[in-house]
Amino acid sequence: MIKGISPLVATVLLIAITMSLAGILAFWGASFVKSGLLTEEAEKEFRRCTGAVGSLKVDFSFYNESTKSFFISIYNSGNAKLKLMNITFFYPTASVSKSLEAISQPGTSVSFLLNEVEPGFLKYIIYTDCPGVVLER
Repeated sequence: MIKGISPLVATVLLIAITMSLAGILAFWGASFVKSGLLTEEAEKEFRRCTGAVGSLKVDFSFYNESTKSFFISIYNSGNAKLKLMNITFFYPTASVSKSLEAISQPGTSVSFLLNEVEPGFLKYIIYTDCPGVVLER
């Protein structure tokens, strides 16, 4: 006669395996939910920035090569207040950033006069406090 596992031992083993799997799944699920959800503040910031994409337009810009000064007027056509952080000028072999530190209110223009801008830049990008909300020219 071949002996097998008693039904009581099989039941205990089955329950132990099931509980172990449930514990592993619960631990994984809790860490997944915790890392996947935005905080209330981050969610507000995300909504604000999502509505601001494509809202910056150049009203007017002018570069004076003899004085190395660059004037730019930027219009915020969106519905979100944006902090203009810096402007980066791109040259054939380098890039130079200059701080702006200004607030662009919705429906208004803000202007800058930047000095000591070397001639020969190919383009410039203005960065805001919202990731992905930039103005490139």
